[in-house]
Amino acid sequence: MDVFAIEKGKALKLSVDEFEKQTCHEYPYYRTKKDKRLSLYAICPECGNPIQIVNMYGEEMMQNVTRKVTLYGKHTGRAVEGFPYWNEAEMKNCSLYKPSPLGNTEIRTKTEESEEIKEIIEKNWRKIKQNIRGIVGVNLTNKEMDHMYEVFMDSRAYSYKAVNKYNIPYAMIRYQEAISIYRTFLFDSPMSEIVKDRINCNSKYFEIPDKEIVKKGSGFYNIGIYFTKYQRKEHKQYIHMVIYEADGYGKEGRNSILEESIEMKSWIYE
Repeated sequence: MDVFAIEKGKALKLSVDEFEKQTCHEYPYYRTKKDKRLSLYAICPECGNPIQIVNMYGEEMMQNVTRKVTLYGKHTGRAVEGFPYWNEAEMKNCSLYKPSPLGNTEIRTKTEESEEIKEIIEKNWRKIKQNIRGIVGVNLTNKEMDHMYEVFMDSRAYSYKAVNKYNIPYAMIRYQEAISIYRTFLFDSPMSEIVKDRINCNSKYFEIPDKEIVKKGSGFYNIGIYFTKYQRKEHKQYIHMVIYEADGYGKEGRNSILEESIEMKSWIYE
C-alpha cells in the first residue's frame, strides 16, 4: 500500500516527508531491533491494524530487475508492541491487505463500507472527474462523465470487493463500456503527450493536429477508450489503458491505437 495512518480512517500519502512529519521519529513508529536495524511502523487506514513501512530510507530491498527501491507499507500479520489494536479477521477482510483484482465483480459483505464509498463518490464527484481526466490524458466531456457516473452508481459497482476508497477513479473507468473520445480535447497531464503521439502515429482515421481529436477524412468511424488487464507485481498495482478505433459499419474490425500500462496510485478523498 502507498498510504498509512496514525489514526484509523484518516489516510495519508506515504512519503518520507509525510511520515517523518506525522511521527516525529518517535516510538512506536520508529524502533531499533536487536540487530540495531531500524524498523518503522504505522497503522492501516482501512482496518486499523499495524503495518510495517518498507524501504523508507532505501536500505532494506532493491528490486531485482529495475534496481529501483519501492517505498510501501504492508500488514505485519501480527500484533506489534505499542499498537493496541490487532484483529486478524479485520486484516483479512481489509481491501488493502490483498487487493481483489480490479475487474472482479464479487460483492463485499460489509455493506457499510460500500455505502461509505458511495458517499465519497457523491461528495467528491467534481474532483474525481478531474482525476479521471488526468489519468487518461483526455478531457472527457461532462456528458460522458455523467453517463459514467450513472452506470457505476446504478449498477452498484461500489459494492464490488475490488473497489475501495483509494482506487475510485480507476474503478469508475474499469467497470464501464468503452468511452467515446471523438471531438474531445487533450487534458493537461503527463498521459496527454502519450495519447497524442500514439494517435498521430498509429491511427488510420483520427489525428490530433493541436489538442482536439478529429477525423482525418470522411466516413463513419469510432474512437474509444477503456481499462483492462489489472496486474499486481512488486508491491505495485497496474491497469492497462486501451484506445482503439473501429469502422462504424463493422466491416474492417478494430484497430488498437494505444495500450499503456498505468501504475495505480492511491487517491485520498475526504
